[in-house]
Amino acid sequence: TDPVSGQPWPALPQVLLELAGRAAATAGFEGFVPDACLVNHYLPGTRLSLHQDRDEQDFGQPIVSISLGLPAVFLLGGLQRSDRTQRIPLNHGDVLVWGGEDRLRFHGVLPIKPGVHPRMGERRINLTLRKAG
Repeated sequence: TDPVSGQPWPALPQVLLELAGRAAATAGFEGFVPDACLVNHYLPGTRLSLHQDRDEQDFGQPIVSISLGLPAVFLLGGLQRSDRTQRIPLNHGDVLVWGGEDRLRFHGVLPIKPGVHPRMGERRINLTLRKAG
């Protein structure tokens, strides 16, 4: 429910539900049905600092991330912010799934390099699907 209006959030599009469910199943998380989608918009130079996703009620559910537009370098660290990170390149159309023992690892995105994607222009959009409730 939207905390401002009190109205229920609209349902996620079927195409996103199916994509997230298939990606999660391929990664070993059968039966994943997200109920929330966080949309991050990045311009060149924008980054996402290392953080943990702790807003969900069930950390047993995976996170499914869909990359659109400019490439990014995803950082996947450990359970402490100071742990060494692994760099994972992400391009337009890539889908990343993490969960299980990795669910609470710190993660982030290095600054986006300047560029122009043929369909998305000078931006990156990331859709992060999760089970919030």
